[in-house]
Amino acid sequence: MVLVLLAGCGESGPSKPASPSVTAAALKGDLTYQDVLEKGETVHNLAMTMDAERIWVGTHAGLYSSTTGGLWSLLSTQLEYHDIAGWFVDPEDPRQIYAAGSEGVLFSGDGGKQWSSIGSGLPSPADIRSFAGIREGEQIRLFAFVSGEGIYQSADGGQKWSLWQPMDQEVFSMDFAPAENRLYVAAQFSLLYNEDGEWKTEVLPGAQQIYSLSVDRRTGVLAVATEQGIFEKAKGEWRLLDARSPEKLIMIASGEGDTKWVGVGESALIYKLTDNRWVKWN
Repeated sequence: MVLVLLAGCGESGPSKPASPSVTAAALKGDLTYQDVLEKGETVHNLAMTMDAERIWVGTHAGLYSSTTGGLWSLLSTQLEYHDIAGWFVDPEDPRQIYAAGSEGVLFSGDGGKQWSSIGSGLPSPADIRSFAGIREGEQIRLFAFVSGEGIYQSADGGQKWSLWQPMDQEVFSMDFAPAENRLYVAAQFSLLYNEDGEWKTEVLPGAQQIYSLSVDRRTGVLAVATEQGIFEKAKGEWRLLDARSPEKLIMIASGEGDTKWVGVGESALIYKLTDNRWVKWN
């Protein structure tokens, strides 16, 4: 989980990259982005819809979607009082959405209209700070970082959970890289990945602080937001993006269509990377 504080204004082999993809819902906007920030207090995560037309943001008070005319809407009134740290949308059935936060895991089978609590085996209460998922063949595999304990895993679409890997530090962001068959985590002190049941450190050249990470759903490229800018890992090699954002980005997520990445700056403003240029999301 990456917190963006109001500042003035996510047995068969992996089938495809699948960080928190989202599907657009037919919503009528009644809020400005400033309203979202004031209601939500913090932005934990963001994702672009599959049609590349909308952005979702998870906040301390619900999950919100951008709509037309620069307005925003709460995705569901059932989520209005839920802290949403992350979510996963099934790429093969976008009606299936999993959301997680300080009150555990919630599931919707109708595109976000109705929600129910799931998660046998999770602590009660389960203070989930980061969440990721992937579809592997017929299975949906989910990961949830529970503060103070570690990363829990479910291989049956969130119904049953077990502690997968203990963690002795906080996890701010995580995503699964299918090409490497690895879960990457932006942890309190470093960028880590799990291999053969052990945590290993991934070294980013010149970077000291890791804020957030995301795997591109289309290409499998891993991006990491740092104090130096956005790094990409492709074919085992790291490179710093040439495109410089208007402000430091502390959150990164996969784009769609012509948008390569979307990000959130220190001011909580949202930007998108298109044609090698960062522009403000309107």
